[in-house]
Amino acid sequence: MKLTNLNFNDNELSQFARALALPVRVFIVRTIIENGFSINRDALYTTSFNMETINKHVSELRSLGLIKANGAKGNITYSIEQNWFEQMSIRFSSLFESINRFNPNSVDADAPVDIPTFVSKKEEKDKLPNFGAYIKRQRLELNISQEDLAKKIKIDRAQLSRIECGKNQLNADKLKALSQALYLNTDVLTKEYYSYKLAELIEESGYKEMILNSAKEKLNNLFSL
Repeated sequence: MKLTNLNFNDNELSQFARALALPVRVFIVRTIIENGFSINRDALYTTSFNMETINKHVSELRSLGLIKANGAKGNITYSIEQNWFEQMSIRFSSLFESINRFNPNSVDADAPVDIPTFVSKKEEKDKLPNFGAYIKRQRLELNISQEDLAKKIKIDRAQLSRIECGKNQLNADKLKALSQALYLNTDVLTKEYYSYKLAELIEESGYKEMILNSAKEKLNNLFSL
């Protein structure tokens, strides 16, 4: 028997895998399931993930057809169709069971395996060297290509590539369009943009502590006026 003869819809399975490709999405789906396949939107916000992250990935899960939203603004409920989810889970699991049947050299399921160490969101953020890397991470989480994002913020793909590599700077006038394209709050994105910019300026000065202390003093003077 060939794998192609099994009762699978490849497109459905790939969409299902894509929907669960990130820890935050697994968390959202798991939380909804654990609450009887339906949960009020506000209940998802009481987590270690911030509101912007939750909203962004809920939007992506809805676009993939995994989550449905019901209700009016201020009282929205997210739900998952239970029978459909259970059937997709069974089919997806069966795919890997089939691999074991067709491959005589399959790894023993009971054999010990090395589990990769995952980096927390905070640790991952702290390791991002510049704002361009921050943009790239957000873009990849949404599975948006460089070309598509460049079109949405009206710049060349090559320019976006240089920005993501830290070779070029993004103009501040693109922040609003970027926040819409990445489903991020404009204030949150603006904070990240200028905090990275200030950090780079202080790094370039060569006198980090002295410059930083002087900047803090001037900020205190400004706020006291």
